[in-house]
Amino acid sequence: MSVKPKDHISQLQRLRNVEDRSNFLRLDKNENLSGFSDDVIEDFHRHITSDFITTYPDAELLYRKIGKRLDLDVTQVYLSSGSDASIKSVFEAYVEPNDQVVVISPTYAMYYVYVKMFQADLQEICFDPGFILPVERVLDKICPQTKLICIANPNSPTGTVFSQEELAQILRKAEDNDALFLVDEAYYEYYGETVLDLFGESKHLLVTRTFSKAFGLASARLGFAVSCAEVIENLFKTRPMYEVNSFAVALGSYLMDRPELVAEHVSTIRASQDYLNDEVKKLGLALGPSLANFVLVDVGGPERSSKIRALLAKEKIIIKGGFREPCMQPYIGIGLGSISQMKYFVGKLATALKVSTTGP
Repeated sequence: MSVKPKDHISQLQRLRNVEDRSNFLRLDKNENLSGFSDDVIEDFHRHITSDFITTYPDAELLYRKIGKRLDLDVTQVYLSSGSDASIKSVFEAYVEPNDQVVVISPTYAMYYVYVKMFQADLQEICFDPGFILPVERVLDKICPQTKLICIANPNSPTGTVFSQEELAQILRKAEDNDALFLVDEAYYEYYGETVLDLFGESKHLLVTRTFSKAFGLASARLGFAVSCAEVIENLFKTRPMYEVNSFAVALGSYLMDRPELVAEHVSTIRASQDYLNDEVKKLGLALGPSLANFVLVDVGGPERSSKIRALLAKEKIIIKGGFREPCMQPYIGIGLGSISQMKYFVGKLATALKVSTTGP
């Protein structure tokens, strides 16, 4: 007989992803598809010395660079293995069983996982059709039993945002109820606006960011959280012996010194989004909102969405589709790459649309 896990862990459902995506045009995970030039890869290689590999990570330089970039002290920065590890640390440090955690829905999947993992009380506010979610509905959910509010801004998979004034309202309500307000800015570089402008002296605001999207370091698993020194000190109490690996530190430090590489990528994404917007309209399709590096395309319903996704997979293109949430069901989700990648995708999409309409 095997050792029995905790009851709430045995009930936690997780998908084990073992698919081979290597030979596909991967438009499903909002990765940086622009890649790096050969010169940049050569620069990366120069960091990989024998001492680099055989010694433990030293992240202090990257802490200083992030602090300087955001005009914060290093005591206000917490590095992590992807921003999802920062979010998990927040749950580990602050969320007790039965504490209320407020999230908008749909949103980043790991919020739901951590709510179940730490036995919290999930309080969801669902988008209406058309991705409408008045901030008043979020404010109404926050109460003395609320411990944590999680909002991705821009949000995935909807591509929507709350305005700075709306975020300020949520922060004030969080402060009034002694709750922590976590704003996930994974797509900040594409959007360009940040809640850090509201930071001030608040001890209730925490912001997470990632190097996986615009910085293009998804494989390195690097992210960070920023907050007041007291909150960050509590996150440090939950960390493993070394919070990030040396490869992540070196690559992250390299790109922090070269903001032009990120800016070039963001420019590429904006041009590709303009192109894709024009092309899908020519196909008679409507677009959902997006202020990130992906778009939603309304293909008319959940069955057609699932069928188009399957047809494109046969053409070695992976997209998102077959969403369960009512507001998402008519859509397919497309990660943005270069214009040449988008041209290839549009051609295959046009064929898939015809087949999905006329049958196999």
